[in-house]
Amino acid sequence: MSERPDRFERAAHLKARVQQLGVQFVLTELQAGLALLDVAATSEMPEANERRRALALEAYEVVTSRLAQSGDAAIELTGDTREKIRDLYEELGKRLGRSDFAAGA
Repeated sequence: MSERPDRFERAAHLKARVQQLGVQFVLTELQAGLALLDVAATSEMPEANERRRALALEAYEVVTSRLAQSGDAAIELTGDTREKIRDLYEELGKRLGRSDFAAGA
């Protein structure tokens, strides 16, 4: 018997890695969106701030789309990761004035 991992083991490993990268991508997008809003809140450059807010909104929309995916494309969120992503997502939504978070839902 070969010591090399078989195709199924390799596929399982790759799927787990894709999941890790998907979660990290979502966290990075949320953190970048919030950082852009932080800078916009302290900067006195209106045009640059509009771009920053637009980029933060784009990050929010990318995360919304990514979280809505299902099937093989879906990322699986568990425990602390789910809570952290939910909290960051809600904070970004509120700061952007998204209607689903505006009332503190």
